[in-house]
Amino acid sequence: MTVALAVRGLSVRFGPVTVVDGVDLDLEAGSVTGLIGPNGAGKTTVVDALAGMVPAAAGTVSLAGARIDELPAHRRARLGLARTFQALELFEDLTVAENLLVAGATTGPTDELASVAGLRPGRLTSAQRSLLALARATAAGPKVLLLDEPAAGLDGDRRQALGRRIRELASGGMAVLLVEHDMGLVMDVCDRVAVLDRGCLIASGHPAAVRADETVVAAYLGRAGARPATARPASPPAGGPALEVTGLTAGYGGRPVVHDVELSVAEGEVVALLGLNGAGKSTTMLAISGALPVMAGEVRVLGSAAPRRSHRLARMGVATVTQGRSLFDTLTVAENLRLAGDLALAVQAFPTLEPLLGRSASLLSGGEARMVALARALSTRPRLLLVDEVSLGLAPALVAGLLTALRLVAAEEGAGVLVVEQHLRLAVDVADRAYVMERGRITAEGRAGELALDTLLTG
Repeated sequence: MTVALAVRGLSVRFGPVTVVDGVDLDLEAGSVTGLIGPNGAGKTTVVDALAGMVPAAAGTVSLAGARIDELPAHRRARLGLARTFQALELFEDLTVAENLLVAGATTGPTDELASVAGLRPGRLTSAQRSLLALARATAAGPKVLLLDEPAAGLDGDRRQALGRRIRELASGGMAVLLVEHDMGLVMDVCDRVAVLDRGCLIASGHPAAVRADETVVAAYLGRAGARPATARPASPPAGGPALEVTGLTAGYGGRPVVHDVELSVAEGEVVALLGLNGAGKSTTMLAISGALPVMAGEVRVLGSAAPRRSHRLARMGVATVTQGRSLFDTLTVAENLRLAGDLALAVQAFPTLEPLLGRSASLLSGGEARMVALARALSTRPRLLLVDEVSLGLAPALVAGLLTALRLVAAEEGAGVLVVEQHLRLAVDVADRAYVMERGRITAEGRAGELALDTLLTG
């Protein structure tokens, strides 16, 4: 195959920190190359450097045989290099159709986006926003497409559809680089996989060979079937109510998105809120946490009516981890953690954070920022912990440890834990009970290990 993008000796430094160190990479036309690795390995920095958004300290980048490493980002884009972003970076003040027009589209939105062409991104579901980001990146027919965690937050059906779309783009001759933590997607769609750890390539080759590589397993994948070290109790916890939600209705701009939601979490219990993308899970979480007004119903925390201000909830012992970055970027990791609670407890929950304590939060990868936010919440010793998308942006090897931490905060601290999660098996591993949400309403509930989740969430 023809090499569309050739990378030789790429290095990137932020001050004294070498984030990418001597990376060689070939992206072939008509092929999908996966780039995987632990949180903070430098994957997004590679994408940023290839796109011209951060300067390279060394190395060369050639597009269709011509050097582009000295060109600014907009000239690389004009030559046929496109990318997506972890945070999507849509033009929020433009409509869907206008987002595509400014990216060079010659036709209007198609498929699912056609019905929302006149809406602004803030009115879209998270799945539609992801679809718009991909459509915008491919609007001008690039030669090379760099995808930075495009499956984050997508449910199973959406991930499958994304995989089919990526393969379609490659079959049309495009070279695709896929940065992703969803190993099912990577193994399904990639022709080759490269593995980055601490800025260096440690393996490269066919997906099956990379998956079996012991170095990769140790650094990133973890052992198959890894589960929380602390199992759920055989019977439901006998603690008092940590959270009681009755008749909750909430939404945006006066339009309800979730209706008559009823759920509860006991002290010492982990409860999962499950559902397909757009079912209303995050809206429910925002309303419970005080970040979104409640139109009707009641939220009670630890036996009292919940105040409708997030900071007052925090004083009551409620800790919330949202999908966003939620860090003070001008502070170090240690300072972010000290502001919230017990630094030693935070590091105990996430030992991989220890070498990052002196680093500015602005220099963290998306996954590292997620770990800090989770560690910060746990360090407050919450009585009620709310986590939206527990595994979002985290490497597979870290997820089992995170689930263990959630079980421990419930078992040892007696906290109630409400977790929003799209990965069903993760939810079953960690939760005592689960609620299933569909089109803004609770449609099923029960013991997590007893619910026929696959049937409930696909039919």
